[in-house]
Amino acid sequence: MRGMRTFILAMMGALVLLSCTDDSYRGSADMAGVSDGPVPVMVVVGNPDNMFVSKGHGGIDNNTQSWKGAPVYIYGFNRDLNVSYTATSEKDSWNCLVDGSRDNPGSKAGKKASIGELDAYVSWEGPEEVVYYPASTQPYDFYAYYLDDIAVPEENISRTDDYVSMKVEIDGSQDLMSAKAALIEEQLAWEGYTEEERLNIINYAYSAYTASLNIPPVIYFKHHLTRLCFDVYPGFTTASGKRVFVDAIEVRSRTRGVFTVASKSADAMGVDFSSDDRSADQLPYLNLRGDGGSNLIPVGNPDFYEIKAYSGDPMTDVYSREPMRVGESLLVAPDTEYRMRLHLRELMSTGSVYEYQVEKTLTASGGQFLPGNQYTIRLAVYGMDAVNVSVALTPWGYGGKLTVGEDEPPTPSRD
Repeated sequence: MRGMRTFILAMMGALVLLSCTDDSYRGSADMAGVSDGPVPVMVVVGNPDNMFVSKGHGGIDNNTQSWKGAPVYIYGFNRDLNVSYTATSEKDSWNCLVDGSRDNPGSKAGKKASIGELDAYVSWEGPEEVVYYPASTQPYDFYAYYLDDIAVPEENISRTDDYVSMKVEIDGSQDLMSAKAALIEEQLAWEGYTEEERLNIINYAYSAYTASLNIPPVIYFKHHLTRLCFDVYPGFTTASGKRVFVDAIEVRSRTRGVFTVASKSADAMGVDFSSDDRSADQLPYLNLRGDGGSNLIPVGNPDFYEIKAYSGDPMTDVYSREPMRVGESLLVAPDTEYRMRLHLRELMSTGSVYEYQVEKTLTASGGQFLPGNQYTIRLAVYGMDAVNVSVALTPWGYGGKLTVGEDEPPTPSRD
C-alpha cells in the first residue's frame, strides 16, 4: 500500500528538489527488512500520456498522442564526484550502473529503452532486459535523452570524466530532448514517512533503498531546439477572384551541434550549435514538412494548401481572419534571426499561373529565439500586390514578442 501511494504521488507534480551531489554521510538507512532480494532499476517518464512520439516530423507536444514506444536512452552513474563518466556498465557496473555497453560491448551510448504503452515506466531493450541496483544505499544519478530518428555513430560520442556528449545534425523535422532525474516534492509528501525517512530518501535517491519504497527516478524531458509553426492569413477577398497556394516554406538554420546528454554540471546539458561556424549564406534551408515527416504537399494534390479568400468585410484586420496552419512545424537551432523563403503560386482569372517566392528575415525583439520555446509565424498573403507577404510573429508560451525585419503589412482595402 505504501509503495502504491508513493508511486501515485510521484506522478503528480514537477517541482524538483535538489539532492546530494557527493559521497558524504547520507544518514542511517537500514537496508535490512526493506528489500528481500535484488531490486530492479525502474525509470518513469513524467506525463507521457500528454505527449506524442515524433519520428522526424516535428516537436513532441504537450497535448496530443502518447509516446507509446518512443525510444529513449538512459545513463546511470554513481553519485560520487570522483567517478568518471568514462566508466561503462560492461566493465565497472558499480560506477556506471546503466549504459548501452552490456547490450552492445564497447558502446558509449546510453541504454536503449522505450516508453511503456500502458504505464509511465520505460521498458529496457536489448539482451539485458532487467537492470538491478547493488544491494546498498549508494545513490545513482540518472540521465535520459531523446534523439528522434537521428542516427549517432559511436565515433561521434564522447565520454569524459565529467560529461557525455555527441555530435548531431538536424534536418528541421527532429526533436532533441534530455533531462536529469530529480526527486519531486510529491515523492516525499506521504504522511507516513518520518523525518528521518524523508532525509534518507533525499540522501539515497536513487538506490535500492528508494526503489524498495517504490520511488523511481522520474524524467521530465526538456526541449533543446526552437519550434516554428506557420499560420497563413488571406490578405485578399473573394471579390478579387484570386486563387493563391502555398507550395513550400523554408527556413535557414544552423544544423550541426554538440548534444551534451549527461553532465555533473546540469547547466551544461543541451545542444550547442556554436561549432557550426559556416557563414550565414552557407547555411542550408530546412524544408517544412507535413505530418509524420511526409511531403508538405501530398503527391497528386498540388492545391492542398490553398489560401481561401476572405468573404467578409474587406476592411477587417487581416490577423483577425481565420488562418490556415501549414505543415507540422520546423525545429531549428536557437538563434537571433532566421531567413525564411515562402514559395507561392497564384492562379489568375485568365488561367495564367504565376510562381514566385518571398524572402523575409525573422527576428525576435527580445534578442533571440529561445530553446524549448514555440513561435507562431503569421503570414498575411496578399498575392501579386506591391507587398505580397507580411509576417508577424507571436510567441507560444514564453519567448517574448517577435517582430519581422521587413515592411509592415498593407491594408486590405484594395480588394
